[in-house]
Amino acid sequence: TWRNAFVHYAVDWNETIQIADTRYIAYGGGPGANKRFVHVELCETADYGKFKRLYEKYVKLLAKILKDNNLSVEKGLWTHYDVTKYLGGTDHEDPLDYLRSHGVSEAQFRADVKCAYNNSDVSVSEQPSKPGEPIANVEGIAYIEGYNVNLRKGAGASYSVIRQLNKPESYKVWGEKDGWLNLGENQWVYNNPSYIKFEKKEPINPIVGKRIVSKVDKLRFYDSPSWQDKDVAGTLDAGLGFTIDEKVTVNGSSQYKVHNSKGNTYYITASDAYVNVR
Repeated sequence: TWRNAFVHYAVDWNETIQIADTRYIAYGGGPGANKRFVHVELCETADYGKFKRLYEKYVKLLAKILKDNNLSVEKGLWTHYDVTKYLGGTDHEDPLDYLRSHGVSEAQFRADVKCAYNNSDVSVSEQPSKPGEPIANVEGIAYIEGYNVNLRKGAGASYSVIRQLNKPESYKVWGEKDGWLNLGENQWVYNNPSYIKFEKKEPINPIVGKRIVSKVDKLRFYDSPSWQDKDVAGTLDAGLGFTIDEKVTVNGSSQYKVHNSKGNTYYITASDAYVNVR
């Protein structure tokens, strides 16, 4: 433990040690947490085999402490990050980053404690999960509109169930694959609108609001998305330009939809031979 820190339990890959009776105040979580919680210190290792053993001991100990104190996993299980976020007086975020380094997300960790709490077996795979196949770079929020919705370990119904989700829970979505939404790490839920409301975050176009400037004199711009002479609105000399609204395709070639300081809309070539974007 760190200098003047004092905790009730310490767990490593070989054993679980109770350092002090839980009636004593611990000094491992900050002033807002010291009197409130049973403190458990998790030893760290880069060895995955050791991590597997200590993680299983850790989860079972947490479940036992909660049951012995008649506390639910949902209300009684706090990480140091929860203390930082809700009580203050500390800026630590453990053990979440350490668990993630071995492929265990916060949701998986809480689900595993819940399994142990309900006397179910808990184990992590013998080898760290291999990186998954590329998934669509989609973000948003998944709102659970039904009950007992399966959260699975992969993007498919053949993967094992981690736990079940229920209304009115909601989760950040990090990607999409074959109709399945990724909720972080190897956690997937099927995007069925009968029980999932997925609000997709629209990507921000990095060119919107930037300035397009002509490199040449007498560069034509248009009243509409067109390349025809009849739609020419005027010309720009080198160094002059507009503000970009979006990029469009006109007859197979790119134009920028733009506006001037008066709010008038025009269209101009997007070819970097003629314009710069700043």
